[in-house]
Amino acid sequence: MCRDTNLKDKAAALGYASMIMFRCRRSSNFHMRTLNFWLTPAIDHQQIIFLFDRTSTPIGFVIWAHLAPDTEERLLTDPNFLLHPSEWNEGGRTWIIDFCLPCGGAMEFIKEIKSTFRNACIDKVFWVRRHNDYSVKKTGHYSL
Repeated sequence: MCRDTNLKDKAAALGYASMIMFRCRRSSNFHMRTLNFWLTPAIDHQQIIFLFDRTSTPIGFVIWAHLAPDTEERLLTDPNFLLHPSEWNEGGRTWIIDFCLPCGGAMEFIKEIKSTFRNACIDKVFWVRRHNDYSVKKTGHYSL
């Protein structure tokens, strides 16, 4: 039995994220080591929220990072972009790094997502959509 509450919570978060990613066409083919690059730092920095359906099943997540200008530039120009753990919270603008909601229904969660950002004193978030080859398709921002 695990007596470390933090470790237990982190394992649960990794489990939720894995369940969601397995149902997503885009991320279901990722290697397991990808979890360490995308999920672990987000969990460690408390920059991930999970979205649950009425039966408490995890059905989506949103991951964000506070990026310095040079990291932001890499996000937008490098299709192989990966964040170093130290880059997740460098300040600057807040970017949605991943929004995974495999079964759709984003509109019903907008209020919850906005509330999470507002509670973290974030008043604007930026986002990027990518083509299948991970080149940038479109960027934008939401004012909260």
